[in-house]
Amino acid sequence: MNKESGSFSLVGTLVAVLLVLVLVLVFAFGGFGGKAENQRKDQVGETVIGQSVARAKDAKCMENLRNIRGMIDVERTNADQPPASLSELRGLPSDMLVDPIGKEPYVYNPEDGTVHCIHPGHEKY
Repeated sequence: MNKESGSFSLVGTLVAVLLVLVLVLVFAFGGFGGKAENQRKDQVGETVIGQSVARAKDAKCMENLRNIRGMIDVERTNADQPPASLSELRGLPSDMLVDPIGKEPYVYNPEDGTVHCIHPGHEKY
């Protein structure tokens, strides 16, 4: 029997598959059966990937609030007063008026035109 050069052995293939599985366990699931350390107030995201998704939704919440505040400023400039409710802001989709993680509606104070998020951990946004 002649051994062909450059061919894969069964043992080499199994080692490569095992190595890939170990890397998936470590990076995607936070280790070997354990959960990733969760330092969030809302306890969202049990895995490393889940926490990354939650951080992306945090950034989406900040962007939503920044856009809403900008629209309130434009409305205040046009009418000399802030709108009576967020639904009066034209051109805003309804999914932009709620927090992306908990789906809680943003709290709006029409007296001074401020808007903020009540989701745990988003109070400073």
